[in-house]
Amino acid sequence: MAKLITKKYQNNNSKSTAFGKTYARIIHLETLTTNEFANHIHSHGSPFDRATINGVLMAACDCLVELVKESKKIQLGDLGTFYLSAESEGADSAGEYTANNVKKVHLRFLPNMKKEYPLDSVSIRKVASFRDIDDLLKGSSKSAGESEGSGENTGGDDAPIDDLP
Repeated sequence: MAKLITKKYQNNNSKSTAFGKTYARIIHLETLTTNEFANHIHSHGSPFDRATINGVLMAACDCLVELVKESKKIQLGDLGTFYLSAESEGADSAGEYTANNVKKVHLRFLPNMKKEYPLDSVSIRKVASFRDIDDLLKGSSKSAGESEGSGENTGGDDAPIDDLP
């Protein structure tokens, strides 16, 4: 089961309809470098050495960037698809629209929901337990699902923080 650690925060934007409400953000315990990720893959019994795995990952990153910049989508097997999208300002007519209307370009990831690695939000929610970092640090056994009043117990794991990945 996925063990996601959250931190509660309150919306302090007085112009928002959600002003004063409490929400949760996922806390990321660490960011792995490509080399650390290669070491992790190698630790799962890969027949390839860490240097080979690292080289393949670096080449994949280089090629992914190259190809999405050529308006191509990259589907990585059962993981999902990477692609670019544009954020632009509208123009009064098609004739007045130019490349200058494009303000941002975003790298997007669309998880593949039909295969072996269901990464869509509904699938992740079904297999995840949510633990609030403040509760973990206090030694509380409440899951975020219980403390947020969602009315749903997600089956949160009450393992000590040292046992979390």
